[in-house]
Order: sequence, then C-alpha cells, then structure tokens
Amino acid sequence: MEKVKISVVIASYNGAGFLVEQLESIRTQTMPPDELVICDDRSKDDTVQVAEDYIKKHDLEGSWRVTVNERNMGYADNFDNAAKQAGGDLIFFSDQDDVWNPDKIEIMTGIMSEHPECKVLCTDYIPWYTGENAPQAPKSVMDRMPDNGLLETVKLKKKSIYIGALGCCMCVRREFYTDISTYRFPGWAQDDRMWKMAQCTDGGCLILHRNLIKHRIHENNTSTYGKYHTVSRRVKLFTEMLEAEKQMLRYLEDNKAEKKEISLIKKHISMMEKRISLIKDRKILKIFPLLRYIPYYEKKKSYLVELYMTVKREKR
Repeated sequence: MEKVKISVVIASYNGAGFLVEQLESIRTQTMPPDELVICDDRSKDDTVQVAEDYIKKHDLEGSWRVTVNERNMGYADNFDNAAKQAGGDLIFFSDQDDVWNPDKIEIMTGIMSEHPECKVLCTDYIPWYTGENAPQAPKSVMDRMPDNGLLETVKLKKKSIYIGALGCCMCVRREFYTDISTYRFPGWAQDDRMWKMAQCTDGGCLILHRNLIKHRIHENNTSTYGKYHTVSRRVKLFTEMLEAEKQMLRYLEDNKAEKKEISLIKKHISMMEKRISLIKDRKILKIFPLLRYIPYYEKKKSYLVELYMTVKREKR
C-alpha cells in the first residue's frame, strides 16, 4: 500500500507564548507529519522567530516551514491559505496553543485509511482552561463528546448543519478540500465549511469519540464560546450562515443529490432569511411564520431570544 503523505497546517497570530509546546507535541507524534506549514498573519510578537528557531533547532528545514502573509487576513482566510500550501494526502488543522496526544495522527490516519468514504474526520477534545477569564465550554458541548471510542457518522439532518466539532480536531482529504474550494466565500471558516460540505457526501463526515487533544481555552482564542444577543452580531452570524447554506445547496445540486437533501437545505435557507428579516426590520408579526421552522433551530430558546430582541427594539 502506498504511503499516505501527512500535512499539518497552523494559522498563527501572536502565539509566541504557547507555540513551542504545540510544535513539540506534533514533532513527537508516533506518526510524525511529512510536512508542517505555519502561516503567520503578521503577528505583533515574536511568533515567527519562535517558530523558525524551533525548526532550526530540530533540523526540520525543508519539511517544516513558516510563511508570513503580506497583510493580516483574519484566522479563517489564513487557515485556508495554509491549507492551500499543504501537499499531503491528508491535512490536519492545528491551533497554535493546544497540545496533541502522541498518537493523534496515527489513530486518525488509520481511520481515514479504513474508511475511504470519509472526507472529514473529527475527534473529541479535553478542555484546557487557561487564565482567570477563560470561558467554560457549555454542557451541551461537553455532552456530545463522550470519549467512548465510538465512530459516529454525521448524516445531513435538520440540526446537523450546525457545526459539532472544532477545526483543531479535524483532518480532511486534500482532494476533497480542493474540490470544495470553489464553493468558499471570503471569511467562511475552514472548520464550518468542511463540516457542512462533508455531510453533502455519503458517509463523508465522521466523528471519532476519543479525546485526542488538550484544547486550550482562554479569553483571546477564536473558538471562545461567545454570545450573539446583540442585533449586529446576530445579523452578521445569520448572514454568514445563510451564505454557507446557499453554497451547500449549490454543491448538492451540482452533484445531483437526493431531493430530500435539497429540500432540507432550502428550508434552512428560508428560515435564515426570515430570521434576518425579523431582527433587522423589528416587525413583531414576522415572528409567527418562524414557528414552523423551530425544528430547524439549533436551540429552541433562540426563538424566544429573537422574540425578545424584536419586542425590545419595537418599544424604542
């Protein structure tokens, strides 16, 4: 059997304080990667120097490399930039401040070899809270990571569209990543895109329920569990979700998917358009047509939150 080439990509930004620990956990894997690509988004600290010094110290020049963006791209576009530079058959996404279990790559590569239908493989993680202001992972998030060793197939359903894994817990087949690149819009995070698009293929999205990384959670990392209880933030989030679902629909139609899958996405699109209209226009009557879409909400309480936001704004 031909050897599978493994790439790891890191989108770095002001990560000098944690980067070495993460690089060490990658270098010492039981199955080390064939290459590691670090794309730095014009850090203001010495992240680039730390990375270059580490690479030189361990004689990794050639297989490990650091590039610096000409401008600050933001984490989503920076990760996409890094992935496009990777030449491996499998691409592993890594945050700059986590620590991987020693056998993470070996375990995930083995599963990808056993399941050729899998396009994106995800795993569970252990939260690693750093700092006094680190937000706590919600109970709902922890409940979906049982760490029981089971392999779950994520099928396209009403609520599966909402991302259920972190990018730092994912690996993707480079061929698939390239295939879905034509459906990407600027700012669409790589993890959300891989999660959504992999479900548009048969058996394409799997989750291995094993904790394979210690995921550092602090007040500054991009995966912070934030709130969207302001109109501007909610509109921005919903607008991005709407565009993502339109791209899912385009992918499904291009690949001649089943009518039920296309119908499901169309209902999601209709729901998101109505939710955006509700909170932008402040028209309370627009809440009632959304009742039929409640099964498509990630959380039912969101309906009540948006009702409250609309009523509150109407009173002003």
